Amino acid sequence: MKNLLTKHVLLFGIALILIAGCNSATKTKEKKGATSSGQEASVEVEVFDAVKIKDQIVETIRKMPSEKEVATLLNEAGASYIFDLTVPAEQAEKLMTKSDQSFGLGLYSFDLLYASVYNMGAAAGEISQVSEQLIDKLGLRNELISTKNYLGRIKANTSNKDSLDFLVTQDLNHFHQQMSSGNQPDVYALSVIGSNVEALYILSQSTLLAKNKTKMLDVMSKQTERVKLVFTLLELMSGDENIKPYYEQFKPVVTIFEENQKITEKELAEIGPLMEKVRKNILK
Repeated sequence: MKNLLTKHVLLFGIALILIAGCNSATKTKEKKGATSSGQEASVEVEVFDAVKIKDQIVETIRKMPSEKEVATLLNEAGASYIFDLTVPAEQAEKLMTKSDQSFGLGLYSFDLLYASVYNMGAAAGEISQVSEQLIDKLGLRNELISTKNYLGRIKANTSNKDSLDFLVTQDLNHFHQQMSSGNQPDVYALSVIGSNVEALYILSQSTLLAKNKTKMLDVMSKQTERVKLVFTLLELMSGDENIKPYYEQFKPVVTIFEENQKITEKELAEIGPLMEKVRKNILK
């Protein structure tokens, strides 16, 4: 009886995912030239529409553990701040598409948290400036800057540790508040994917570089829920052909965490290169 009930639950879950996938596309007409009689010919094609799955995106992000938790646990484990692991400021100029810029906003978002936790004021100031440029490119200044201007205040308080930490946290909270109620769920989803990919990348690389990995591996072992929820977001967004490759690349990471309750150096040796690959392809 129990096995039968489990099968029904699994089938119901699969059905919900399939329905969500079908409902995330909008049909539009694509011109195909003219017919022999001179009439314009067109065919209906499906275009991915993240607005249709906004509620699922927002709910998934609501369940996501805070990215700041990773930076804090790294610090508490005695890991050093490694500037070379963060995204170079000049990389922002190479992010040309909306998807790239959304991912980039997320990557820099974690780098800002990372810098604030380690009291790296100069780095935080530079990242704030880059983040503001990406926000402008995405047309989100009114939503994310005009009213509170946390990024401007961060740049003005880089030498004050308490203010820096407070403002960065408030900036992140404001971002979630505005984006969860806004009309660009695709930007919201991709930026959160980006920030968590960066968190997992810096965590895995820092652990690989650590001489004593015990505490760091404990932190790695606590990331299963984060990894699963990032994968859920990627799955929701995989209706966009530009995002689908990242969904496929992230699958092995999920498998490792699901199959190993405790991450050891063996699993770390697999996770590190996988996260490096995903992040590198986002920044390509």
